Amino acid sequence: MSVDEVDPGKGDPAGIARLARVRREKHDDLGLGRHRLESCLRWAATEWRAEAGSAFCDACELLVTEFATLMDAVEQHGVVLEAYGVEVGDIASVQRLLERRRAEVAAALRRTSDSLLVLEAEEAASPFSGSDLRDVERQALRRGEEADRTELAWVGRRWAELVERRDAADGACIAGLYGAAAGEFLAAAVEIRESTTPEEALRRLDGLSVVELALLFGENPLLAGLIAQASPEAVREWWDSLARLRPLQGDGLSVAQQALVLAVPWLIGNLDGVPPLARIKANASTAAGQVVENQRVIDDIARHPLDDPRARELMAELERENAYLRGATAVPPRVQLYTYDRDADRIVEMLGEWPVGRAPERVYTYVPGTYSKMADFWSGKGGVQSFAARMIKDDRLDSVAFVYKDGRFPGGDEGVAPDSIKGVADGLGEANTTSIAREAGQRLAAFQGGLDVAGGSDGADLPRSVGIGHSWGTANVMAAEVAGARFDHVVSLAGAGTIREWLPNEDTEYDSFRYDDFLGAAQATGFVYKGSNPQYIPEFQQHEYESDADRALRWNSVQAWGESLVSNHALIASDSAENNQVFVDLLDELLEVDPR
Repeated sequence: MSVDEVDPGKGDPAGIARLARVRREKHDDLGLGRHRLESCLRWAATEWRAEAGSAFCDACELLVTEFATLMDAVEQHGVVLEAYGVEVGDIASVQRLLERRRAEVAAALRRTSDSLLVLEAEEAASPFSGSDLRDVERQALRRGEEADRTELAWVGRRWAELVERRDAADGACIAGLYGAAAGEFLAAAVEIRESTTPEEALRRLDGLSVVELALLFGENPLLAGLIAQASPEAVREWWDSLARLRPLQGDGLSVAQQALVLAVPWLIGNLDGVPPLARIKANASTAAGQVVENQRVIDDIARHPLDDPRARELMAELERENAYLRGATAVPPRVQLYTYDRDADRIVEMLGEWPVGRAPERVYTYVPGTYSKMADFWSGKGGVQSFAARMIKDDRLDSVAFVYKDGRFPGGDEGVAPDSIKGVADGLGEANTTSIAREAGQRLAAFQGGLDVAGGSDGADLPRSVGIGHSWGTANVMAAEVAGARFDHVVSLAGAGTIREWLPNEDTEYDSFRYDDFLGAAQATGFVYKGSNPQYIPEFQQHEYESDADRALRWNSVQAWGESLVSNHALIASDSAENNQVFVDLLDELLEVDPR
């Protein structure tokens, strides 16, 4: 495109001026918001004397800084846009004058050219040639033609100068809108996007603010996938470096660590190698966002009531989920989410208190069985957490437990609400499929490896680890051993079986606890994991019990016998008083292997 074809005055100066006014209005709004936030911060610092108040103050201080940055940027935007609008308006005014002059000169040039053509035609038709009068007229026309062409050239030069002036105005506007800080952010963003290793990307995140981190990951969705490939060791080293030689806030995090927790909680909350307490803080933020989203759906259903049981079921389920997630957002949290990715069907809840600056004495990893789903975590009393909660209550140790469900379990539903459990036959078939157990074991092994790194401290021994699996959960635990996980103690609660590659670890103690149940009846046929079940594996010490249902059983009642087989399978993983002997014996076994 030639310079003459460029439109240097394009744009709407009035529209640009409106944008400048909007920026000034936003600056005023931000100023009011900052004032209110600072008032809340002053009140909290003096009146809110609780852990929640300290956490609020730490987060607010970061946000006040972000408000100041945004206000400066918005004010700069207003000044820059106002000047830009004036310059574009001036350029457009000069352009209109040049366009009018160009049209006038072009019209005059056409008239001169036409007059010369007429003159030459008349001269050719006349018998009298070489008239001095015609020569004078011809010369006058040619001088006029030359003057017009000179004038057009001048207009062209002025037009080129306008194009350069507009380019300069555009460049100044862009530079002014981005500013020095944004320029640094853009340079950092380019460097991070060009990272070829997760470790390189991690290092370059240091120093970015909450807003910058949110923008960076929002514009680069693949960046989180690259970082997730980092080893837990690399993540832990990077995370610790963010607090080295930097002051820590009331929650034990540096400003750089807090910025990541606030900006990308969905990443930090599920990144192996990040310490448990930081992951829990990050997932509390993610849970808060999910509560808002769930409430939006609930309100929409309430505004448009349908006589549909499915809609009412969904509404009730979301309300139960919100009650659970609000426990995660409380300060201190009543629910501690070590892993939380709703879309990927991932949830791991930590029970107990992780000591600050060191590891606990014992860590339980409890894996529930077939048909487990996320909704089981908020089903109420007697939920999937009950067995592990009883363990950390009764063992009289400094211990924590992780109730683990990473991804879809056999027979479980694809989502979290409403319930859509698969058929019994489908679920049992999946629970007996070794490829499913093998894949799940790799995830559990990665979880254990990440926890060892994230929860350890320099120069300290790792806590004693106990893997407890109920039903199919035992297959998951034992498949994790095949994938490289190491437990000091493996406990089977009516365990399903193990994949054929499994070999016992000579440093691991194995115990099997069970009642007479339907899974044991199925295992007796040899079809469940081809007979490789905990009660038939010699390395497992056997503990068999009789339930109240067994003692009350009338052997002439097939129905009562079937009901007892079903109830006994659930009983072994419950905190029921009827199951007390299981806890007594299990704690004795753990004490014998791991004496205090």
